[in-house]
Order: sequence, then structure tokens, then C-alpha cells
Amino acid sequence: MSYPPNYGQLYGAPPPTKNNGLAIASLVLGLTGFITCGFTSLLAVVFGHVALGQIRRDRTDGRGMALAGVILGWSLTGLWILYWVLVMAGAVSSFGSFAASRGDSASSKAVGAHSVVLEAVGSDGATSAMNITSSVGYDVKIDSGVPLPWRKELKLDELGHTYLWVQNAGDKGTVTCRIIIDGKVTREKVESTPYGVCQVTADTP
Repeated sequence: MSYPPNYGQLYGAPPPTKNNGLAIASLVLGLTGFITCGFTSLLAVVFGHVALGQIRRDRTDGRGMALAGVILGWSLTGLWILYWVLVMAGAVSSFGSFAASRGDSASSKAVGAHSVVLEAVGSDGATSAMNITSSVGYDVKIDSGVPLPWRKELKLDELGHTYLWVQNAGDKGTVTCRIIIDGKVTREKVESTPYGVCQVTADTP
């Protein structure tokens, strides 16, 4: 027995429906987001929203799959973003600790293994220096009207050229200038002339 075309529709049978392809793709991409580090999760969100729009318009099946894809997509995207933020934070923290340790090492190195002391001492009425010029590693410092005694101590990693120049501010008294390296008097000079200049230089310990 043969039936005319559209027999089912003529007698009230519901037309066959089909699942929306994007809804299926959204669900699959959402599930694979577990193993793709979240890279397919964003596609799951996009495909799921597009599929929901098409389902409302075309009355096709697959709304549940589209919703599941969207939910999985957003959830996994958020979780993976949180994971990578924590990973990056840990990397930054590790780098900061490394930089700090390097900085501490550099600071301890800057403190130096050598002690350099520059001294100027007045006696017999020499109470001040008109000028004191000091240079350690060619870093020149000039001070004027300095009371005596005067002392400067530096910590250096490497020893270099050291220079001390002291001029008596008065016409009487004696000025003694010296360079002390690692507790040992390396250079010393005494000047007793009026307004005399006491000068010492040390290039090596």
C-alpha cells in the first residue's frame, strides 16, 4: 500500500527534527577543554551562543547541548585563567626572590672585603683644616672648614688609587694625615709649616 507525499504531516504526525550542529560542536569543544588547557573552551562558548540563537530561530534540537557547552566553556576558561595567573605569579615570585638574592649578594659585595680609613689629626694648636680633598678610586670629595681631627672610613671590594690632601687653616700647629688600609698604616705624613699642606697617596696596599 502506498502513501501520498507528506502523509505524516497530513495526519498530524510531528515533523522529524535534527540536532543543531553548532550545539554538538560546542559540547565537544567544552569537554575537550579539559585536555587543551582551555584553548577550545572559548570556542565552546562562542559556538554555544550562536547555536542557542539558531535553535530559537529554527526550532531545531540541541538546546541542552548548547547550554552545556556554554557552561563548560565559561567554567573551564575561568579555571584555566586562574591556573595560569597562579603559575605566572609563582614565576614572578621566584624571579623576585632570585633578583633579591642577587641584589643581596651584590650588596654584600659592595660592602667590600677591604677597609680604607683616611685620617687628619691636628696638634700643637692646629684645630681645623682649610680644605680636605680625598679621593678613593678617583671619586674626589672636597670639604672646607673642617674641624680636626677628621676621619673617613670606607668598605671596598677592590683597592685602587687613594689620595688625601689636608691644608692647615692656621699659621701654627702640626697636621698629620694618614691612609690606613685593612688596619695597617700604609701612608703617613706630618706637616708643621704655617698653613701647611699634608699630602699622602697610596696606589697599592
